[in-house]
Amino acid sequence: MKINRRRLMGWMGVAGGAALGVPWLSAAEIAAGAPAQESVAQTASSADGLTRWARSAQKKREQTRGVVWPTHEPIDFLLRRGEHEADIDEHYATMLSPGNIQKMADAGVKWGRLFFYKGFGIEYERPAMEQSKKVADQMHKLGMKVSLYMGGTMFTETLYRELPEAKGWEQRDQWDRPVPYGAQTYRHYACPNEPKYRDYLKRMIKIGVEEFHVDEFAFDNIMLQAEPHSCHCPRCVTAFHAMLKQRYPTKEAALRRFGLPDTDWLVLHDWGSETEPDSVTALSDPVLQEWVRFRCESLARYANDLYGSVKALDPKVAVLFNIKGVYSFNRYWTNAVYQPLYAGKIDLMAFDTGGYDEHIDAQTGALISQIRSYKMARRLETGCEDAFANDVRAAVHMAFGYQKPVAGLAAAPMGSGAFNTFTPMTEFFREYNDRYYTGVDNVADVAVLRTWASMAYSVSAAYVPTTLVEQVLIQYKVPWDLLFEEQMDRIGKYAAVIVAGQECISDAQVAALLAYVRGGGTLIVAGNTGQFNEWRETRSKNSLLSPSDQRSPGTPAPARSEGKGKIVFIPEVVRADKTARAAGANEDPEPGATAARGVHMNPPQWVLPKNAEEIYKAVVAAVPAGLSVTAEAPLTTVMEIQKRAASQETIAHFINFESKKRVGAFAVTVKKQFPAPVKSVTCYSAETDGPVKLEFAEADGVVQFTVPEMGVYAMVVVG
Repeated sequence: MKINRRRLMGWMGVAGGAALGVPWLSAAEIAAGAPAQESVAQTASSADGLTRWARSAQKKREQTRGVVWPTHEPIDFLLRRGEHEADIDEHYATMLSPGNIQKMADAGVKWGRLFFYKGFGIEYERPAMEQSKKVADQMHKLGMKVSLYMGGTMFTETLYRELPEAKGWEQRDQWDRPVPYGAQTYRHYACPNEPKYRDYLKRMIKIGVEEFHVDEFAFDNIMLQAEPHSCHCPRCVTAFHAMLKQRYPTKEAALRRFGLPDTDWLVLHDWGSETEPDSVTALSDPVLQEWVRFRCESLARYANDLYGSVKALDPKVAVLFNIKGVYSFNRYWTNAVYQPLYAGKIDLMAFDTGGYDEHIDAQTGALISQIRSYKMARRLETGCEDAFANDVRAAVHMAFGYQKPVAGLAAAPMGSGAFNTFTPMTEFFREYNDRYYTGVDNVADVAVLRTWASMAYSVSAAYVPTTLVEQVLIQYKVPWDLLFEEQMDRIGKYAAVIVAGQECISDAQVAALLAYVRGGGTLIVAGNTGQFNEWRETRSKNSLLSPSDQRSPGTPAPARSEGKGKIVFIPEVVRADKTARAAGANEDPEPGATAARGVHMNPPQWVLPKNAEEIYKAVVAAVPAGLSVTAEAPLTTVMEIQKRAASQETIAHFINFESKKRVGAFAVTVKKQFPAPVKSVTCYSAETDGPVKLEFAEADGVVQFTVPEMGVYAMVVVG
């Protein structure tokens, strides 16, 4: 990752958290004892003008004044890279001192991430490991959890001297050159198809488990580079042909897919220049289509193997991979990351890509968030590591995050992202985490389906309608899920399924969707959905549509009956004029990431489409029994509704993205999720010392109440 001075200070342990990419405070702010997060939840509830949450946060900030927070970066790396403070030795000496760790524990800190293996080589890094081990031992004695950082690159100046054969583990690009970590040319990426490199990392894993008694491994740099810097080494080319032979084993199968009788004849695309891939807008070449799948599967197998190695040694150890979330550009093609391939083989994923922090864009008014990523992670049953850089971002994590019960790290406010963040919001989260944020699942009336071929073979176009329809659901507060094609067997639980711009749908998927409709579901089809099959071959007839479905934007969405259900067609998701602006790309992308690769949709372009109201009405009409929740709150607020079976409670979370502007009281209706009569409706907030009972009315399975005026966040519990 590109590193600025502010972020460097955090990684040195001077400020901020140990997540893999969070905004940090300046040295002056640290010296002044500033909190690690801005907070606006300061409503007076006591004589001193502070809530109990604010008083608790203030006390912990005072207790940790002068603490140098643990970092995942060894000092050797910062010295080699440069851009560090002159007193770096003093910082590390203080950070590693027993008194520093004791001070953390005295303030109730329960977690820390330590430097462990960066990629210099096992023997070279042994002295630094011994330093970390002393800290880890003390942390465990004090009841703290230890996360160890595992880098994913090879440092050529040390590792190759220590282990010359490691040079043969490198990725090689199209021109047979090593693939460096951006401008840090002394760091090279290893090939994910090289088993000897994985075996080397497994030696480190064993040390971490047996000597450090690690609670969590955090694997970084899990990505491949964009073409033409993708790995084209002989290992990968051989493995690619083996995959093709397995998928198309007969002459007939190969001819149908590639027009050639033998997959061994196929040759990878030879890019004419470094920039030629920038002009690619869609993958129609069948070899490139198979290549992107191969790359994704290769990277996932690499990570899956490391996960299995950890769990074989100790199944209680949590495993984090920094694979990031889902955005409005094609990471399958550019970085070889397809999250469903990690399902069941990952405990936590990190969302550290810059430019996606929760806020409203000052120029376009777009509401930007990681909500899609959180929804993806929940359906994959994966916990999330994200920064708690401000109250809105913290609230999104609280409302949408899946608190995976693994290695005692389920309590997110005690773990990464918030372990050293002391604000009223995080103190509120710590208090209620076990009671209201764990053991819950979200309630969803509709699902947005993403098919592999649509999102993998379109570099940008398919992401526009999909992203904007999801944006409508987010801002109009519709309960929804994000599903991948691997989860199509779940669609029967939803009143409606939306396929927006899913241009590539297989015949089997079309049949499954039509069966869902005939069984009583509503299918909302937007844009050019179904135009192609799973190989991006143009269909002569789209079974999802009929000629009568064609219409002009702005007219009511027609519905076609199909069995017990119906199909609604929205010809176009019409972008707002202001979204033509192309600025606002990822502010801090990984080296080689898609911010610099071709045209793609940036977060400031997530402005509600012109026909947002039409889309919303179509969704509402698709749920004849009514949405599980409706709220008369402004479009600058978001909502998530959950149910907690253990306590028979329904929980609604409301987040105001205009953090400096309060939201007036608003009416809410919630469909009961449990049969017993409702006994109470209670509002919780970091703005008040305790819960506030709300008046409510219950009739015909619906509960009505009014949420009081709120700042950033309010949680209402119906039980």
